[in-house]
Amino acid sequence: MIEIVTIGDELTSGSTINTNAGFIAQRLYSIGLPISRMTTVGDGIEDIIGALRSPLHQTRFIIITGGLGPTGDDRTAEAAAAAFGKQLLLNQEAFTLMEKKFKQLQRKMNPANKKQALLPEGARVIPNPVGTACGFLVTDGPRHFMFFPGVPEEVRAITDSFAIDYLKTALNPKQVVLNKTLKVFGLWESAIHEKLKGALPDSDVVTIGYYPQYPEISIKITAKGSDTAVVQKEMMRFQEIIRDHIGDYIYSESGEPLEAVIGDLLKARKVTLAVAESCTGGLISHKLTNISGSSEYLERTVVVYSNRAKTELLNVPTEMLGEYGAVSEPVARCMAQSVRERAGTTYGLAVTGIAGPTGGSPEKPVGTVFIAVAGDTQTKVKHHRFHGNRERVKMMSAHVALTLLRHVILGTSLD
Repeated sequence: MIEIVTIGDELTSGSTINTNAGFIAQRLYSIGLPISRMTTVGDGIEDIIGALRSPLHQTRFIIITGGLGPTGDDRTAEAAAAAFGKQLLLNQEAFTLMEKKFKQLQRKMNPANKKQALLPEGARVIPNPVGTACGFLVTDGPRHFMFFPGVPEEVRAITDSFAIDYLKTALNPKQVVLNKTLKVFGLWESAIHEKLKGALPDSDVVTIGYYPQYPEISIKITAKGSDTAVVQKEMMRFQEIIRDHIGDYIYSESGEPLEAVIGDLLKARKVTLAVAESCTGGLISHKLTNISGSSEYLERTVVVYSNRAKTELLNVPTEMLGEYGAVSEPVARCMAQSVRERAGTTYGLAVTGIAGPTGGSPEKPVGTVFIAVAGDTQTKVKHHRFHGNRERVKMMSAHVALTLLRHVILGTSLD
């Protein structure tokens, strides 16, 4: 059995979201090694010692993150030495690796950093591919304690460079494990359940998990077994059943985010895009440019938040704004067409709306959003009413806008 212990007052106070435990659990689950328990404690040395001394009876491997920094509140190595009855000594291997890393990063190694090389006597050093502080491994009877720094980027790097192979070698899992993540938008979890009710057969090989992350749902299919051919066949069978019932709402079968799917479509067709945003304030542009290589297809984006910006940058007529208002079908259409024409791109995408909580009216309540996509021959405009707070309206607007663009590119219908 495997446990995770995460350390830090920032976690117990709620000021920092505990992403480390989730990442480690997902990575290990994907290779057939589920986590039996997760524990989070603050920076107090007695709390850390208590967590190290109280794993479940069957647990053999414990992964600990956090508390390996250079400051006074980083006391994990000290707590480990106390918990296992060992001296805290300068580990020359860890110190040498730190010196090399600081030199590589062209940073000065301060005297306080030396503390990060003080490890329990006999600890095995775990190299850190991206950070300065090494991790370390201590065995205590049948149990293996792996200590990682708490920086999420470093946790991810050490998990992939060390923990996965170490656990595979130690546990030698016999099972074949396959995972498939289907990304769904346009159906809530309850609606997905209704559409799939009675369609999915009982199986000793396949399990299905539903993971909502607003505004979409991830369906995770996990197939496990000793026979590779059987596991693959069952995975394909379940995937096909789900595709048959909700295929119109599945935008990715490889776990990619919507903006990456859009990027792949644009690149594959060698077409380009320009974006004009009002109520989303650059959120669509942010999503698109999060994808490496987006400069191949994203020519430009403009945030035209005010009426003046819409007129000066996109030539939206003042008469149109006066007659219909900024949040309207004609203005969304004009924005999409204008940004496309000015950029000389294949498509123009535009969003204008009322994110709230103020600014609404009986005729146009908060959450009213118009989304338009202009192409060579036609411009599609959709009128929506989204619900929730300002952040949710913006998130939903961006997601629906990219979804409309995807359907226009593919020549399919949202209706």
